[in-house]
Amino acid sequence: MPGSFVPPIRRRAVLAGAAVVLGTVLSGCGFTVRRTSGPPTFTPEELVDGGEFSTLDELGIARAKASQSLRLDFREGTIAKADVGLPDSSYGPDVVANKGEKLQLTIRGTTGTLEADTDHVRFFTTDTSPELSVITYFLTAETLDEYGQLLRDAVSDYGLDSEAVERWIEGTRDDPGGKSSYAVGVGDSLGFDVGYDLRYDGGKEIQVIIVSVSKLS
Repeated sequence: MPGSFVPPIRRRAVLAGAAVVLGTVLSGCGFTVRRTSGPPTFTPEELVDGGEFSTLDELGIARAKASQSLRLDFREGTIAKADVGLPDSSYGPDVVANKGEKLQLTIRGTTGTLEADTDHVRFFTTDTSPELSVITYFLTAETLDEYGQLLRDAVSDYGLDSEAVERWIEGTRDDPGGKSSYAVGVGDSLGFDVGYDLRYDGGKEIQVIIVSVSKLS
């Protein structure tokens, strides 16, 4: 038998053993060997979400994207990571809607519920905190009139200061092609703080508002 011949079964065993050794060596050098199978896939049955509130583990995010709905409980002024399927050491995930779609976001407070359509939700925390302390999401508009209506809706829905909102709208109408980065204020009528950070640029087609939800100050 030629010396170069290795039976198929033995060859597979040798290759498997080499992979284990290589992984051990790379780990010792500070490298991490990861599987490359990609994100998990779920069956249609698994994607059915019958819970009152969403979870933020991989399955929960997949369900939110499939249903275009993200439902959060902020009545305590924070969200316990354990309540949404996250370990205490995890950072907050980004929940991004499928391309061309939006999520119907609802956040329940002690005195009301926030409702918004958004394509991106973020959570702020640290790897030493067991809670998600701040939720942010993005609102968009294509015209100044639409943008102003989003602000006026926030006055009636969340308690933002109407005078500050109207001053900003009137000032921007005088210079619709200009730029403005402005924190218009905080509303607290739902039992948590809702802050509106305006990022207006008249030279762009899409205008953005960054909304933050946090514990009452």
